[in-house]
This record gives sequence, structure tokens and C-alpha cells, in this order.
Amino acid sequence: MANATRRRLSFVDLAHPQVWHKLVEYTEVTIAFAKLITDFNNQWAKICLLTSSQLQQLVIDFRRKTESEIRGKCHLGGMMYDLWESLLLESEIESQSLKKVACIMEKEICGQLTNCVMNKTLQLTLNKEYRHDLDEILEKSHEYVQELQEEYSKIFNNQGVKSDIDLAHNEYVLELAGVNGLYSKYQYNILPELLQSMEQSQLETIDTICQNIQLIASILQEHHEQRHSSLASFVVTSTTTNPNEELENYICSMNETNDGLTKSPVHIRFESFLSPMNNNNNNNNNSRMLTGKDEQLIIYAAPVIKMQLSSHCKETIDRLKEIKKEKSLLLAIINPQTSKIPVKQHDDQQQSDKKILNQICDFMKRKHQLRLIELEESVLLAQQDLLKPHRPSMSSNADNEHDAHKRNSKNIKGLWHDAFRALKTSTTASGSGENENLSVS
Repeated sequence: MANATRRRLSFVDLAHPQVWHKLVEYTEVTIAFAKLITDFNNQWAKICLLTSSQLQQLVIDFRRKTESEIRGKCHLGGMMYDLWESLLLESEIESQSLKKVACIMEKEICGQLTNCVMNKTLQLTLNKEYRHDLDEILEKSHEYVQELQEEYSKIFNNQGVKSDIDLAHNEYVLELAGVNGLYSKYQYNILPELLQSMEQSQLETIDTICQNIQLIASILQEHHEQRHSSLASFVVTSTTTNPNEELENYICSMNETNDGLTKSPVHIRFESFLSPMNNNNNNNNNSRMLTGKDEQLIIYAAPVIKMQLSSHCKETIDRLKEIKKEKSLLLAIINPQTSKIPVKQHDDQQQSDKKILNQICDFMKRKHQLRLIELEESVLLAQQDLLKPHRPSMSSNADNEHDAHKRNSKNIKGLWHDAFRALKTSTTASGSGENENLSVS
């Protein structure tokens, strides 16, 4: 760091002709730097204008898509869509703000820097011409004095007339005094003034450059502070959203538009027992046999019937045990994931994205397997309840044992077991197929 008590150095201290080109070079580079910043500012302004235009078009396009692809298909409302519209509005404001930044850069910064470059370039050109003219005057003065000195020496050495010698002497001395006076004026007044003028021009250039760099930063700071404040408020508002409330609002809107029909419970038509009796061809024996036995098992004392029911009981109990194990395994896998379904992080790469997608698909597939198992379990539990030994037994004609056995040759357990096994197999196959086709863009 320079000593505070030391005299400030200036261009006046660099008056020697050999360092003149260094001063000129420094001034030229500073002016070129000002021009560089001007170009930078202009290109930044163009980028802001282009971005503003593109952002505005983006908002227009997505407003149109929202109307045609979302609201056109289902009239939706609520905080979620208000937030979306607010985000579009913030983007539109961002576009307008960028356009404003570009205009300020073009008017305030570009104008100042352009004028500075033009003025200082002209001043430098004139200062270079002035220094060149002064150097020529000094050189010619020196040459003229040298000629007079040579003429005076020649007359003096030739021992000419005394009056001629005196005239030559006086002329030489007069010119010598005049040139020395010129030298003195040049060294102590003219050149320092020229150098000071050049220094002042350079200081103004540096000051203009620094001020405009600061102005660029100040404009951008103001822009970002305004946008930060607006977006910060938007973020605070967006954190108050409640998914349950959004869903409830939509359901309420459905009730209003459908006259409350959506509140009606879903009526599943349960299967009813249909008697095989034909009204046109009634068999009195069969009619008597079925009377009072609707939706109840007919339990015969014969060994074949006992064996069939016993087999049903055993198969039902065994399958329920298997289902219990399968449910335990699935629940052990599903429950830890329920509270933390994988979410993509910003710095995830494509491989990580694909892994997360596969995990989500596997999670959903296992959840569906659990649903199918629970459905099968409900069937078996209902059948088990029907097969409990506390049911009253009934006697029947032993002659019908063989026919009853043939009708029930394919037991109920087998029917449901095969049906649910087929469903689970198809679900697994479709899930694996989807995983293979998944790709992360």
C-alpha cells in the first residue's frame, strides 16, 4: 500500500518522451474496456428482452393448455389451481420485470458508456496530435538554433568583418534565448497542462466505468429483491395448502352439480340363492327336499358327504393359514414404505430415477397383491363360517348322494383359489411388463 504521506503520483511525473507511449497505451486500453462493458451491457439487455419474450409466450401457451387439457375436461377449482394461476402470474411479472431491466440498461447505461467511449476517444486523439505538434516545434527549434550556432561559428572562424560576427552572435544569442524560453514554457507549463488534461480524461473514464458497473449490479439487485419478495410471499402462501381440503372441495362441488347424488352409498347387488325348481315342471320330491334349505349346506350322514365337507374344512383352513403368512410377508414389506414412498431428489441421475420408479411400481404391485389376497380370504372365511360344525344337520335320501357328489366334484375352494391365483399372476405379469417399459426422461 502506498504511503499516505507520499505525494500522489500523476501523469505529470511521466513527462519523459520515452514513457509517453505507455500513457497512450493505458488510455487506449481503458477506453477499450469501457467499450467492452458497453457491449456486455447491450448483450445482457438483449438476453433479458429475449427471455422476457420467451417467458411471456410460455405463460400464454400453458394458460391455453390449462384451459383445453385440464379445465376443459373437468371444471376444477380450489387452492391448488389458484396456486398454479399465481405461479403463471408470477412468471408473467418476471417477464415484465426482465423487460424493464433491459430498457433501463439500454437507456441509462448504454447511453453513458457510449458517450464516454466517443468523447474519450476523441480527446485521446487530440492529445496525441498536440503532443506530436509540440515535439515537432521543439525539434525544429533545436534545429534552427543549431543552424545559427554553426553559422556563427563559421563566420567567427573565418575572421570576417567584425560587424558580421557581431550580427551572427546577436542573432544566435537572441534565438538561443527564445528557444530556451520556449523550452521552459513547454517543460513547466504546456506539457504538464497537456498531461493533466490527459490524466483528467482518464480519471473520468475510470469513474464512468466503475459507476456503470455499479449501476448494472444495482439494477439487477433491485430486480432480484423485488422478485425475491414477491416469490417469498408466494412460497409462504403455497405452504398453507391442504390436500384433504382440496379433495373435499372437489367432492362438494360434485354434490352441488349432481344434486347430492354423489352422497348416495354404492349399492352392490349381492348374489341371492336361486332355486333350481322349474315352475312348469315341479318335482314334488325335490321340492320337499329343498324346502327350508335355502343358502344352507345339505349335510348327509353318508360317509361320502362327510368326507367332502371334511375335505372342504381342511382345505379352507390350510389356505387361510397360507394367506395369513402371505399377508404377514406383504405387510412387512409394505408398511415401512407407506410413510416414505421414494421421492426424486434434485441431484438424482437417470439411473437413480429409474431405480426409484421401479421401487414405486413394486410397492403398488404388492399393495394390489395384498388386496387380492384379502378378497380371497373373505371368500374362505365366509365358507368356513358355513362349514362350522354347529350348523344343524339334515337327513336326506341316500339315493341322491351320488348325484350330489357329482354336482360338487369341483369344490368351492378350488374355484376361488384358481380365480384369485389367476388374478395375481396377471397382475404380476403386467407389473413386470410395465417396469420393463418404464423410462425416465
